[in-house]
Amino acid sequence: MQSVVDTSLVGHRPVVTRDWRIVLLVAGLYLAQGLPVGLAFQAYPTLLRNMGASLDLVALTPLASLPWVAKLLWAAAVENRWSPRLGRRRSWILPLQAGSVLTLAAMALVPFDVPNMGLLLGLIALLSLFSATQDIAVDGLAAERLPSASLGRVNTFQVAGFMVGMLLGGPGTMLLFDHFHASVVFSLLATLVLLCSLPVLFWQEPAAVVTTDKASLRHFFKRPFSGRLTALVMLVTLGGSTFFGLAKLILLDAGWSVSDVGVLAGVGQLLTIILGCGLAGLLLQQFSRWATLLAGLVMVGCAGLLWLGLVMQPGWSGMGYVIVATVFGGLGIGVTSVASYTLAMRFAQLGEQPGTDCSVFQGLQTLGDILVSSVAIGVAASLGYGSGLGVGLLALGAALAMLWHVRRSTRGLGLNDA
Repeated sequence: MQSVVDTSLVGHRPVVTRDWRIVLLVAGLYLAQGLPVGLAFQAYPTLLRNMGASLDLVALTPLASLPWVAKLLWAAAVENRWSPRLGRRRSWILPLQAGSVLTLAAMALVPFDVPNMGLLLGLIALLSLFSATQDIAVDGLAAERLPSASLGRVNTFQVAGFMVGMLLGGPGTMLLFDHFHASVVFSLLATLVLLCSLPVLFWQEPAAVVTTDKASLRHFFKRPFSGRLTALVMLVTLGGSTFFGLAKLILLDAGWSVSDVGVLAGVGQLLTIILGCGLAGLLLQQFSRWATLLAGLVMVGCAGLLWLGLVMQPGWSGMGYVIVATVFGGLGIGVTSVASYTLAMRFAQLGEQPGTDCSVFQGLQTLGDILVSSVAIGVAASLGYGSGLGVGLLALGAALAMLWHVRRSTRGLGLNDA
């Protein structure tokens, strides 16, 4: 596609882009970012336990993904410092991708055994730090270089690419461990990240967009409507993450085997989320971003009610019923994620610090998911699964109310402009 100039003012700046080239470039980077999350949440805990590691050590593995919550703290530094020779975004993306490749190469050299589990966990945490920091620059790149009409497309690739990365880093890595030595597996992952880096290496970034002020968290929270839009972005994913977290426990208590739950809740759920991203892309072409987000919330609500029905009627725990609940949940999570990220990126695009603004949205959203999911599991432990699912349904109701409020109060702001 030829260069396109969007003459509409976006934060008082014209957007200059090669549309599909930028979309595909960032899609590869989002895929690479999903690898360490899949390693931390799925592959590494399973591999650790399989080698006889204690549950105390296994329980620490999700902490390797904390940089995804904390990245908002250093997002402004990523936006404010760069090399004019490399470009504002390439100055961060290239060295961080190189760091990820070298970290995976180092993991290939460390013996994969129990005495080295702590070292390997530290390397996974370092990998997450590189990926989360890179995400600041990638989001800023997409918001700066793409017109509003392309944001739905890039966020479809963002969520889908990230989920594919999680599949490769989680179930994909576990499958490779059945056939190859650890050094080969991590070398393959390093090669994949290197391949994802090549489009950025050969891309010449245009001159940096000039802004009037340095990026900062204070600027984000001073912007009109930032608080209510943050609340919306946080609320819309809480129901899906709560139902997803409780579903695995519900199935185990209903008599499902660990392997069956792993296949359905691991691979199956991620695949349906990827399908949900594709569905979101189609919906965004036909309907507004608000309507697409509403459709996703309705699907998530259907999934929550289906899981609640299974809790009330344990005899419904057959494969067909569970697949329907999983499909509704995965599609809903995919649609709500793409639609909410598109709205958030559009808001960021209308300002002068898009990378920082996107990081605030995503960091607080991830933190909310972790906290509410933990609360829901605690409530389920004390009062039963029905009450735990009720936490998710309450969050869903709050999301619907906030959607109505934010849509009504931000008319004229341009969040739905294509």
